[in-house]
Amino acid sequence: MSGNGMDARLRLLLDEREIKNCVLRYCHGTDRLNWDLVADCYMPEAADDHGAFQGGPAELAGWLAAKAKYRGAKQHIVANQLVEISGDRAVCESYYLCYIEFIDDPEFVTNGGAEAVLMGGRYVDRMARIEGTWKIADRVSLVDWTRSLGEPAYWSSPAAATFTKGRGDDQDPARLAFAELGLSPGVRVSH
Repeated sequence: MSGNGMDARLRLLLDEREIKNCVLRYCHGTDRLNWDLVADCYMPEAADDHGAFQGGPAELAGWLAAKAKYRGAKQHIVANQLVEISGDRAVCESYYLCYIEFIDDPEFVTNGGAEAVLMGGRYVDRMARIEGTWKIADRVSLVDWTRSLGEPAYWSSPAAATFTKGRGDDQDPARLAFAELGLSPGVRVSH
Protein backbone atom coordinates (compact mmCIF):
# COMPACT_ATOMS: atom_id res chain seq x y z
CA MET A 1 0.00 0.00 0.00
CA SER A 2 1.31 3.44 -0.88
CA GLY A 3 2.34 5.90 1.81
CA ASN A 4 -0.55 8.22 0.99
CA GLY A 5 -3.12 5.41 1.25
CA MET A 6 -1.70 4.34 4.61
CA ASP A 7 -1.61 7.95 5.83
CA ALA A 8 -5.30 8.38 4.91
CA ARG A 9 -6.28 5.17 6.71
CA LEU A 10 -4.27 6.14 9.78
CA ARG A 11 -5.88 9.61 9.79
CA LEU A 12 -9.33 7.96 9.58
CA LEU A 13 -8.55 5.71 12.58
CA LEU A 14 -7.26 8.66 14.61
CA ASP A 15 -10.31 10.76 13.73
CA GLU A 16 -12.66 7.93 14.71
CA ARG A 17 -10.87 7.54 18.04
CA GLU A 18 -11.09 11.27 18.79
CA ILE A 19 -14.80 11.36 17.89
CA LYS A 20 -15.58 8.34 20.09
CA ASN A 21 -13.53 9.82 22.93
CA CYS A 22 -15.52 13.05 22.70
CA VAL A 23 -18.70 11.04 23.43
CA LEU A 24 -16.96 9.21 26.28
CA ARG A 25 -15.70 12.51 27.76
CA TYR A 26 -19.28 13.80 27.73
CA CYS A 27 -20.46 10.70 29.67
CA HIS A 28 -17.56 10.95 32.10
CA GLY A 29 -18.30 14.64 32.66
CA THR A 30 -21.99 14.18 33.36
CA ASP A 31 -21.47 11.12 35.59
CA ARG A 32 -18.66 12.81 37.57
CA LEU A 33 -20.50 16.19 37.74
CA ASN A 34 -17.78 17.96 35.76
CA TRP A 35 -19.94 20.51 33.95
CA ASP A 36 -17.00 22.33 32.29
CA LEU A 37 -15.96 19.05 30.66
CA VAL A 38 -19.55 18.46 29.47
CA ALA A 39 -19.72 21.90 27.82
CA ASP A 40 -16.23 21.50 26.32
CA CYS A 41 -17.38 18.46 24.31
CA TYR A 42 -19.52 20.79 22.18
CA MET A 43 -18.80 23.57 19.75
CA PRO A 44 -19.86 26.88 21.38
CA GLU A 45 -22.78 27.34 18.95
CA ALA A 46 -23.91 23.69 19.14
CA ALA A 47 -27.50 22.61 19.76
CA ASP A 48 -28.56 19.75 22.03
CA ASP A 49 -31.99 18.09 22.01
CA HIS A 50 -32.07 16.22 25.32
CA GLY A 51 -35.84 15.74 25.56
CA ALA A 52 -36.75 17.94 28.53
CA PHE A 53 -33.88 20.28 27.59
CA GLN A 54 -33.25 22.03 24.28
CA GLY A 55 -30.38 24.49 23.92
CA GLY A 56 -26.66 25.10 23.73
CA PRO A 57 -23.72 23.55 25.60
CA ALA A 58 -23.37 26.17 28.36
CA GLU A 59 -27.11 26.01 29.03
CA LEU A 60 -27.04 22.19 28.98
CA ALA A 61 -24.21 22.12 31.54
CA GLY A 62 -26.15 24.58 33.71
CA TRP A 63 -29.36 22.56 33.41
CA LEU A 64 -27.55 19.32 34.31
CA ALA A 65 -25.83 21.04 37.26
CA ALA A 66 -29.20 22.31 38.56
CA LYS A 67 -30.73 18.83 38.15
CA ALA A 68 -27.83 17.20 40.05
CA LYS A 69 -29.50 18.00 43.39
CA TYR A 70 -32.35 15.69 42.29
CA ARG A 71 -30.08 12.79 41.33
CA GLY A 72 -28.79 9.81 43.19
CA ALA A 73 -26.51 7.34 41.43
CA LYS A 74 -26.08 7.87 37.69
CA GLN A 75 -23.99 6.02 35.12
CA HIS A 76 -23.74 6.03 31.34
CA ILE A 77 -22.45 3.01 29.45
CA VAL A 78 -21.61 3.51 25.77
CA ALA A 79 -21.74 0.47 23.50
CA ASN A 80 -21.96 0.40 19.68
CA GLN A 81 -20.56 3.47 17.97
CA LEU A 82 -20.87 4.00 14.22
CA VAL A 83 -18.78 6.85 12.81
CA GLU A 84 -18.85 8.19 9.26
CA ILE A 85 -16.48 11.01 8.33
CA SER A 86 -16.55 13.44 5.42
CA GLY A 87 -13.69 15.92 5.60
CA ASP A 88 -14.08 18.03 8.74
CA ARG A 89 -17.63 16.82 9.39
CA ALA A 90 -18.84 13.51 10.76
CA VAL A 91 -21.84 11.68 12.16
CA CYS A 92 -21.46 9.45 15.21
CA GLU A 93 -24.32 7.26 16.42
CA SER A 94 -23.58 5.94 19.94
CA TYR A 95 -25.80 3.44 21.72
CA TYR A 96 -26.04 4.13 25.46
CA LEU A 97 -27.46 2.51 28.55
CA CYS A 98 -28.07 4.93 31.41
CA TYR A 99 -28.98 4.05 34.98
CA ILE A 100 -30.26 7.09 36.85
CA GLU A 101 -31.93 7.72 40.19
CA PHE A 102 -34.42 10.57 40.31
CA ILE A 103 -34.90 11.89 43.87
CA ASP A 104 -37.87 14.21 44.59
CA ASP A 105 -37.63 15.63 41.06
CA PRO A 106 -41.03 17.10 40.16
CA GLU A 107 -40.23 16.88 36.44
CA PHE A 108 -39.03 13.26 36.33
CA VAL A 109 -40.79 11.43 39.20
CA THR A 110 -44.53 11.05 38.70
CA ASN A 111 -45.58 10.23 42.27
CA GLY A 112 -42.92 12.07 44.30
CA GLY A 113 -40.20 10.26 46.19
CA ALA A 114 -37.46 8.39 44.37
CA GLU A 115 -37.37 6.21 41.29
CA ALA A 116 -34.54 4.30 39.63
CA VAL A 117 -34.75 4.18 35.84
CA LEU A 118 -32.86 2.35 33.10
CA MET A 119 -32.82 4.06 29.71
CA GLY A 120 -31.55 2.58 26.49
CA GLY A 121 -31.05 4.91 23.60
CA ARG A 122 -28.69 6.56 21.16
CA TYR A 123 -26.83 9.81 20.80
CA VAL A 124 -26.94 10.99 17.20
CA ASP A 125 -24.11 13.50 16.99
CA ARG A 126 -23.19 15.68 14.08
CA MET A 127 -19.54 16.41 14.69
CA ALA A 128 -17.18 19.07 13.37
CA ARG A 129 -13.41 19.40 13.47
CA ILE A 130 -12.34 22.90 14.38
CA GLU A 131 -8.64 23.74 14.80
CA GLY A 132 -7.82 20.02 14.79
CA THR A 133 -10.31 19.03 17.51
CA TRP A 134 -13.55 17.08 17.01
CA LYS A 135 -16.56 18.40 18.93
CA ILE A 136 -20.32 17.93 18.89
CA ALA A 137 -22.01 20.46 16.59
CA ASP A 138 -25.54 19.07 17.04
CA ARG A 139 -26.91 16.28 19.24
CA VAL A 140 -30.21 14.48 19.42
CA SER A 141 -30.53 12.23 22.46
CA LEU A 142 -32.90 9.42 21.50
CA VAL A 143 -34.59 7.13 24.02
CA ASP A 144 -35.42 3.74 22.50
CA TRP A 145 -36.72 2.12 25.69
CA THR A 146 -37.00 2.69 29.45
CA ARG A 147 -37.66 0.59 32.52
CA SER A 148 -38.67 1.82 35.95
CA LEU A 149 -36.88 -0.18 38.64
CA GLY A 150 -38.91 1.36 41.45
CA GLU A 151 -37.46 2.78 44.64
CA PRO A 152 -33.63 2.77 44.53
CA ALA A 153 -31.96 0.76 47.25
CA TYR A 154 -28.23 0.36 47.74
CA TRP A 155 -26.81 -3.15 47.88
CA SER A 156 -26.44 -3.85 51.58
CA SER A 157 -24.43 -7.09 51.83
CA PRO A 158 -21.22 -7.14 53.94
CA ALA A 159 -19.13 -7.35 50.75
CA ALA A 160 -20.80 -4.23 49.33
CA ALA A 161 -19.35 -2.09 52.11
CA THR A 162 -15.79 -2.99 51.07
CA PHE A 163 -15.95 -1.40 47.60
CA THR A 164 -14.71 2.15 47.00
CA LYS A 165 -17.69 4.30 46.02
CA GLY A 166 -17.57 6.67 43.08
CA ARG A 167 -17.88 10.37 43.78
CA GLY A 168 -19.05 13.39 41.86
CA ASP A 169 -16.20 15.68 42.85
CA ASP A 170 -12.42 16.16 42.56
CA GLN A 171 -11.85 13.29 45.03
CA ASP A 172 -13.28 10.64 42.69
CA PRO A 173 -10.57 7.98 42.14
CA ALA A 174 -10.60 8.46 38.34
CA ARG A 175 -10.25 12.24 38.60
CA LEU A 176 -7.39 11.78 41.10
CA ALA A 177 -5.64 9.34 38.75
CA PHE A 178 -5.91 11.74 35.78
CA ALA A 179 -4.76 14.63 37.99
CA GLU A 180 -1.63 12.67 38.99
CA LEU A 181 -0.63 12.84 35.33
CA GLY A 182 -1.55 16.52 35.17
CA LEU A 183 -4.45 15.67 32.83
CA SER A 184 -8.19 15.90 32.59
CA PRO A 185 -10.05 12.92 31.07
CA GLY A 186 -9.65 12.77 27.32
CA VAL A 187 -7.06 15.53 27.04
CA ARG A 188 -4.81 14.92 24.07
CA VAL A 189 -1.11 14.71 24.77
CA SER A 190 1.49 15.22 22.06
CA HIS A 191 4.63 13.16 22.22
